[in-house]
Amino acid sequence: MSDIVLRCNNIFKTYNADAGNILANFNLAVAAGEGMAIMGRSGSGKTTLLQILAGLDHPDSGTVLLNGLDYHSLDDRQLSVLRNEHLGFIYQSHNLLKEFTAVENVMLPLLIANKVTRKEARGKSEHLLEKVGMQHRINYAVTKLSGGECQRVAIARSLINNPSCILADEPTGSLDVKTAAIILELMQQVITEHNTALVVVTHDPSVAKGFKLLELGT
Repeated sequence: MSDIVLRCNNIFKTYNADAGNILANFNLAVAAGEGMAIMGRSGSGKTTLLQILAGLDHPDSGTVLLNGLDYHSLDDRQLSVLRNEHLGFIYQSHNLLKEFTAVENVMLPLLIANKVTRKEARGKSEHLLEKVGMQHRINYAVTKLSGGECQRVAIARSLINNPSCILADEPTGSLDVKTAAIILELMQQVITEHNTALVVVTHDPSVAKGFKLLELGT
């Protein structure tokens, strides 16, 4: 069996005390090359859970481990480095920087890591953009790209540091049906070709299809 990349044990979190909303004794394990879809009704804690898995929020109790490293054992700087080097992120609204081109957006996490030259970062970014079918838009400002093209750029950006795991928050929520299907197929290819773990939060059953399913609030 493939190695477990991302694991959380007995997570408990009160995220809306007035509404009585909690994550209680939540457990998850995602292996390399495996995709997991997290579904649940609105208010079931999907986004809160994703924030916890990313180390951006803290559970009231329980542990989260990425590649065997417990988030609680790391200080803020160490956790930031771990996120940058081992986690990729894909958002519903792609969160690209509008003042930069497609290739510049993909380069940014690699430049922040400060482990390669700018020339090397650009070369790797261009290669990833080609892999996601964006070779003809490499130097375009993201404001000139369609929603589907922006998500392709976001997927390339999520891969730039060879992450162990990608976290995706409603990655097709703002796309039309045809474009969403293309993006989902691309995400399936990514986890297979790169042996990357994927956790995708969604409300859409068509997105969850093909991934291991975990439902909140059931």
